[in-house]
Amino acid sequence: MNESINKQRLFDYFAGKATALEKQQIDEWCRDPTNEEQFYNWLDEWEQSHLQYAANQSVKLEKYHSFLFAGQPNTNQSTVTESDKTPEPSRSFLNRLPWWSLAVAASLLITLGIFGFQEQLMNQTYTTTYGETQSLTLADGSKVVLNANSSLRVPRFGFGTHRRDVHLAGEANFSVIHTPDDQQFIVHTTKGVNVVVLGTEFTVFTRPRETKVVLAKGKVLVNYPTATQQIGQLMLKPGDLITLDGRGRLKRSTTRQPSDHAAWQRNQFVFDHTTLRDVGQLLTENYGIHVQINGDTLAHQTLTGSFHAENADELLQAISEVLGINVVRHDDQVVLTDNTF
Repeated sequence: MNESINKQRLFDYFAGKATALEKQQIDEWCRDPTNEEQFYNWLDEWEQSHLQYAANQSVKLEKYHSFLFAGQPNTNQSTVTESDKTPEPSRSFLNRLPWWSLAVAASLLITLGIFGFQEQLMNQTYTTTYGETQSLTLADGSKVVLNANSSLRVPRFGFGTHRRDVHLAGEANFSVIHTPDDQQFIVHTTKGVNVVVLGTEFTVFTRPRETKVVLAKGKVLVNYPTATQQIGQLMLKPGDLITLDGRGRLKRSTTRQPSDHAAWQRNQFVFDHTTLRDVGQLLTENYGIHVQINGDTLAHQTLTGSFHAENADELLQAISEVLGINVVRHDDQVVLTDNTF
């Protein structure tokens, strides 16, 4: 990190006391993506230690929208004059960030000519790579565990003000905190299936081949697209499992062990008459390897049991031993063949 940029320099910038040279140095410092989270952390700390002001909405909101969506540089829009300010009681930074503080961050990034930072400014995105899981605690105290090759997008500002919205691609297990004012927690998926909860524990799987919701505790409402372009609704109880396949066909069933569908959190894989073809898809989704199965008979062979595996090779070895098949791997290519060949 540029040693000339420290917390006090940023605090002066937020307060409108930075010189032209300091503003230029801060602009250059922010071009480095590794400094992004530090910027937000210091903005959070500074805002919480100062009296909050709300900019005149009719003027400042119009200016904010103007520079945010026009994508045109305007370094003056991060400044709020005394005539625009109305004192308010101190409020949480993440939940009720005043417009002018948001404009400080937005104008800084946009004046750099990096319009793509708009998404990064408004949302925090957590991602996992192949073979990786990640545990998260959100601002409301809800806990999320991301499975491999997944992402979760969470609003930086306003999360928990009226409701809690997150966007999931991949797979995650949620343990949602119930709030005193009964705020909804909504998981939006890439397939148009939305899970609406107040406080509960559930797993959501959303990948190209299908979307799946498994409820472990509490109660959730699932909104899903139908063939008639209308929105269907299902209320789930613990043990319910719904699946929406790639063609939009919905299937509802029950599972005696909802926790089995989140066993990947413990590096455990639970199969119940799962075809080898489906296991191959899991290997592709979680580890990024391409699996070739020689023969339809082998592809339809099923696997049942619980297997502990820290990585793809350990899972492949377990499958090989249980089914008695040959596994040949070259980098990210895997070929499965019957021992009779």
